[in-house]
Amino acid sequence: MTSIPEGAPVWSDSLTSDLAADVAFYEALFGWTAVDAGEDMWHYTTFGIPDGSEGGRPVMGIMPCPPDMEPSRVWNVHFRVDDCDAATARARELGAEVLSEPQDIGEMLRSAMFRDPHGVDFGLVQLRQGTGFGVWGEPNSVGWLEYRIDGVPAEAMGFYRDLLGWNIATPPWEDESNQKPYAALSTASDEREFGGCHASDGFELGLPPQWNAMLVVEDADAVCERAVELGGSIAGEPMDVPGLRIAGIAAPSGTIAGIMSPRPWE
Repeated sequence: MTSIPEGAPVWSDSLTSDLAADVAFYEALFGWTAVDAGEDMWHYTTFGIPDGSEGGRPVMGIMPCPPDMEPSRVWNVHFRVDDCDAATARARELGAEVLSEPQDIGEMLRSAMFRDPHGVDFGLVQLRQGTGFGVWGEPNSVGWLEYRIDGVPAEAMGFYRDLLGWNIATPPWEDESNQKPYAALSTASDEREFGGCHASDGFELGLPPQWNAMLVVEDADAVCERAVELGGSIAGEPMDVPGLRIAGIAAPSGTIAGIMSPRPWE
């Protein structure tokens, strides 16, 4: 059904206060194709990278924010499980708050939303007919998930290790004297890293912990400039980290996405 391992990122989406503006923004900025599922599916819109097929290879989704909910501040992240009901019971045992109980979304999937013990929202998805991400790590697609917390990263990720079976490793480049070293994340069945967790620093110390979906782009600075031209804004100025240049951009509705591009060796 899908090559996405259990416990791995399977999808990312957001609730928007202005569907038309955000769809036009993302299509123009990333060259995505948008497919609206219609009124029966709450106008859930899937973005894809064109490949000649209808809708292209799926990248992320977006839908109008229901009246009783708040629009997304950042993209939601979801992880694959084989049994959403069993995983929900386990998440509750581990101290998560269940924001929405498992429910079927058509015949494609069964999903639920949670708030982890540190107050960060995430979702679990049991695929039935869908494929989740149709592309990962290529330009204009999600290629990394980053978690920040004012604390010890490995300890914060213990909840997800116990729930989803993740491996948590300290990268070889980390300073041995650092008492809050970076935590690199991979699934139990795939040693390739899909994300990481870092200790908040600088301006981040005043911000709540959160997941952040990162899009791979060819030039982070150019994408920031284009985002502003298209009616968006810069949520985080471009900056260098080891091997990468990263930034944050906001769609017209205000939802923030991270972007990252390779940084040539100097």
